[in-house]
Amino acid sequence: MNCLRNIMTLSNKIKEMFFMLFKISVVIIALHYILKKLTTNEHLSFSSFLKFLAKNDLFLLKTIIFLFILSIFNWFIEILKWQNLVKSIKKITIMQALKQSLVALTFSIFTPNKIGDYAAKTVYFSASKKYHIIFLNFLNNMGQLFATCLFGIVGLTLYIVKYRINVSHQNLYQILSIGIFIILLMLFSYKYFRPHLISKPLKKIVSLLNYVSASIQKKNIFLSLLRYLVFSFQFYVLLVLLNVNLSYFDAMIPITSMYLLSSIIPTIVLFDFAVKGSIALYIFEIVGVKEITIISTVTLMWLLNVVVPTLIGSFFVLRFNFTHSVNLTKKVTVK
Repeated sequence: MNCLRNIMTLSNKIKEMFFMLFKISVVIIALHYILKKLTTNEHLSFSSFLKFLAKNDLFLLKTIIFLFILSIFNWFIEILKWQNLVKSIKKITIMQALKQSLVALTFSIFTPNKIGDYAAKTVYFSASKKYHIIFLNFLNNMGQLFATCLFGIVGLTLYIVKYRINVSHQNLYQILSIGIFIILLMLFSYKYFRPHLISKPLKKIVSLLNYVSASIQKKNIFLSLLRYLVFSFQFYVLLVLLNVNLSYFDAMIPITSMYLLSSIIPTIVLFDFAVKGSIALYIFEIVGVKEITIISTVTLMWLLNVVVPTLIGSFFVLRFNFTHSVNLTKKVTVK
């Protein structure tokens, strides 16, 4: 009996050690990729980036505080979005939503197409709710994509007309078709979708919508639109701080166009700012913004809204009790 107890104790210790090594590995990989991306930017060296910011007084305390307030507001809305969606199956606190969102970001930063985001959030819930959580996270991301497409289609159309961009009809048709499809899907699918018109595998997915009330879905879209306005305004503020002479309306035309084009390209979150940087260079070059200005703006947006939250999320990853989560999953599975 004592021998069996010792074996079980040793097994638990090995399990705890394994999960600790796993958590440390996740944090190290995330930090390594962040550091690598900061020091190997082909468009702008990190030292030149810092000098440019200092030259434009971006290290003033009042400026730093204002930018961080916008980032906090941005992420607070994202946390409210997740709390709102999850209450369809379980009520969670703001603090729980914060931990889940930032841990998910930490996992997603080095995984293709935010796969880590979906996987990380499921460990906070029982195994029976795994597909519900994945679906809710999908709705969360679709809500944000809806906002991007809604503003982006208007912005891109104005951009092409105002700056007389020579773009092929085929490429323009493809971009607008994707955006319009997503907008129509979000607006009408919940109300007019008929499960009997689709294949059997999809019926199970669509049935998950029964767990999400119309009020929750509407609030998700509203918060997505609000969050878009916050981070796009933050982008504009950075342009102004870096001495770009554009009105808010004139700046929003290329900003919304950039976010639309970068959002339809699958990418790892880590390289998201590199993709946005490349697209932004083309978009803003026609507007007359210097390369160093736009690359610095995109990099700052990435640092404020991805890197800083990832560092906080890394802390929560290290504190997360994976062993307890696995035991909970096993108990639910047995039932």
